[in-house]
Amino acid sequence: MPKSKSRTAARRPATRKKATRVTLPARRARPVNPALPPGICRVDQASTRTFGFVVRVGHRRTPRGWRPRFKAYFGDVSNGGKKNALAAAVKWLRELERTGKAPARK
Repeated sequence: MPKSKSRTAARRPATRKKATRVTLPARRARPVNPALPPGICRVDQASTRTFGFVVRVGHRRTPRGWRPRFKAYFGDVSNGGKKNALAAAVKWLRELERTGKAPARK
């Protein structure tokens, strides 16, 4: 009958390698459009015909990583143009800040 290894032998650490330091990228200013309120970004993706504004606010931890707590998309066509889509996104964001709940969409 073969002799089994004890549990302590299995837990014995192997030779440790020296840990390498990871440097994070430097913080950057908003590169694209500093005129937009925080939480709103513009999407112009011709390959999928997606043009509009995305609002993402308040992040939460999930088993798969960090996800936005509130998110909404305001398309140019469905809101009658760029200016109206931005106005709808800002209005939705202000309502969210005021009430703490995601406003109902039409």
